[in-house]
Amino acid sequence: MKKFDYFIGVIAVIAFFLLMAELSSYFSAYTHIFRMINLTILCVFILDLILRLFISKNKIKFIKKNPIDFIVFIPLIQFFYSFENTPFFVIVWQVVIVTILISRLRKVNKLFSLLRLQPTQLMVSSFIFAIGVGTILLMLPAATVSGEKTSLINAAFTATSATCVTGLIVKDTATYFSLFGQMVILALIQIGGLGIMTFSVSLSILLKKRIKMHQQVVMKDVLDQDEISTIKRFVLFIFKMTFLVEIIGALFLFFSWNGRFENKLITAYHALFHSVSAFCNAGFSTFSDSLIQFSDSFSTNFIISMIIIFGGLGFIVINDVFQKIKNHVLHQTKKIIQLKVQTKLVLGMSIFLILLGGIFIYFVENNQAFESLSLKSKIFVSLFQSVATRTAGFNSFDIPVLSSATLLFMIVLMFIGGSPGSTAGGVKTTTIAVLWATIKSGFKQNENVELHKRTIPNEIIKKAITILASSLMIILIFAISLACLEKFKFVDILFETVSAFATVGLSTGITPHLSISGKVLLSILMFIGRLGPLTIGYAFANRTIPARYKYAEERIMIG
Repeated sequence: MKKFDYFIGVIAVIAFFLLMAELSSYFSAYTHIFRMINLTILCVFILDLILRLFISKNKIKFIKKNPIDFIVFIPLIQFFYSFENTPFFVIVWQVVIVTILISRLRKVNKLFSLLRLQPTQLMVSSFIFAIGVGTILLMLPAATVSGEKTSLINAAFTATSATCVTGLIVKDTATYFSLFGQMVILALIQIGGLGIMTFSVSLSILLKKRIKMHQQVVMKDVLDQDEISTIKRFVLFIFKMTFLVEIIGALFLFFSWNGRFENKLITAYHALFHSVSAFCNAGFSTFSDSLIQFSDSFSTNFIISMIIIFGGLGFIVINDVFQKIKNHVLHQTKKIIQLKVQTKLVLGMSIFLILLGGIFIYFVENNQAFESLSLKSKIFVSLFQSVATRTAGFNSFDIPVLSSATLLFMIVLMFIGGSPGSTAGGVKTTTIAVLWATIKSGFKQNENVELHKRTIPNEIIKKAITILASSLMIILIFAISLACLEKFKFVDILFETVSAFATVGLSTGITPHLSISGKVLLSILMFIGRLGPLTIGYAFANRTIPARYKYAEERIMIG
């Protein structure tokens, strides 16, 4: 039976991508072939269900335990004679597609559990399938205002951008996508921001399902925790904190925007969408101009900036601060709160970069792009863009009119990004801090690298160097490739490349005008940037057992 389960899982994986191909316009001439393949796959799934029902000892218990599996019969409706001539054809067809999608994903999920993939391989696979689901849903006519099907490449690009919490768009979210399409994008942002594994384990905890040991081991690696026993508590903290911040942020935005829109329901929807998008550092907006219309609003700038900062600090840092303050209050001690080195680095680097970015943008653009703005707007825009540039992707000013100096500085901020264990992208603030400490120790010829009176292990230094070197190499390769394919200024191409890799989402306006090849390249880059070069490398590299020997040393010249 286990071999048959493997077979069903492989069929489901193939069927999943066939469904994507079927919905695209590239293979419209082969619709009849797809219908035959779908019928065959459907028969295989029905046979699988009947066999499992037949061999089960308690038939009633099996049905109660696996009710969703019986939706496999619903797609049979598409094979009824004259189905296409019914007035509700489009609606029923879309329901059938969603049903097929759920059925095939359940089989794929079962295959993953059978294969016992490594944590990094599971992360890569789950992101690929999440993007695939988003792509299929965004290709449905219900996802667009006009009722037209979105092309495969545009749907895939949007799904990748949302799942990888980037925010680069090829179609205006506000005017092109319907409410259904926007909700799909919002769901992908939430799932991608939390991390698919974290999201699924959180749902299992909330539904009071038992978390398998294999899942706990995977989460231990994903969240970089020392003990398995703390995983459930930490995942629950992440889940609660995420939704608490998003709900509070949405409430503040609702009261700030109250009276700006047609009714309170629309105001609440815009507030919730932007709160989730800000916390997940996604940068998607239900306004065509992003947040330019709020450039002089202190409340909007402050609220969204704070939500972005919370999302970019990292769950580990927020948990550390929360626990230390909680213990301090409960025990009513007068001792100074001792935070972890990572927490100190993250908080220090974040404050430094926000202030540095704000000051730089203000003084460079004061008499240039900001010349027509009031002093208040100049300060708001400078600080907001400094916060948003590091990973959030919202803009309160027109990016293409900024000077080359500001664009290059913003590229640096995007490259650094947020902090580890957060919804942010980039090489992370701690990586830069460790590298800076390494450089200082090199100049001083110190044997050890130290930060806040702590010695940094060599494996962390090696990891930081690997991240920096691989990230620069990836950006260089993709930037050169885009420059060969597209006819835009190189500073715009470099800006777009770093924005995609760092999952920021800011653009100089060239994204919608990219060729199909350019969009594919940026989609791949967003995927690499969200998971990180190390995760991708670990997933595909052969992990060898460390050698018990060491070669003889030989010095080489450096520099």
